[in-house]
Amino acid sequence: MFVRNYGHALAFNEINSLIGDTHSVILLNMFTIADKALIAFLAILTIFSYSMASGGRQGVEIRIEADGKQVGTYLLRKDSVIDVKGVLGTSKINVRGGKASFFSSPCRNKVCVHQGEISKNGQMAACLPNRVVVRVLGGEGDYDAVTR
Repeated sequence: MFVRNYGHALAFNEINSLIGDTHSVILLNMFTIADKALIAFLAILTIFSYSMASGGRQGVEIRIEADGKQVGTYLLRKDSVIDVKGVLGTSKINVRGGKASFFSSPCRNKVCVHQGEISKNGQMAACLPNRVVVRVLGGEGDYDAVTR
C-alpha cells in the first residue's frame, strides 16, 4: 500500500485505514512498564497538587487594611459593599455569598478587580497602587503547628 508523505507527517486518515482499530493497541505496546508507571505517578501527583492548592478552610471574616492601618473586620456571611479610602482614592470591596473581592478601585490596571474572589483562611487580595489589602481570617488554619 502507498501512503502519501506530506513533509515528514503521514496523512492520518491513510494511516488509520491501513492499521484499522489496532492502532490503540499498538500505541499501548509502545510504552514500557516504566513509562506507564511514570505516567500514573505524574497523574496522581497532578491531582494531589491541585487538591492541596485549592484546599484550605472556609474563612469567617475579612480584615481590611489601608496604607498599613487596619480599617476594620467584616463577616463573610453578611453581604455588603465596603468603601475603603486608600492613597489614590476609594476602593470598593464586595462581600457576597461568603466570598470577598475588589469591586472597583482607582488604580490604573485594575489587577485587583480581576484577581477574583477570596474565601479561604489565609487568602489575600491587594490593590498595591492604592495600598489596600484584604485578608481572610478565621476558621481552622491550614497548619498543624507553627515553630519559631
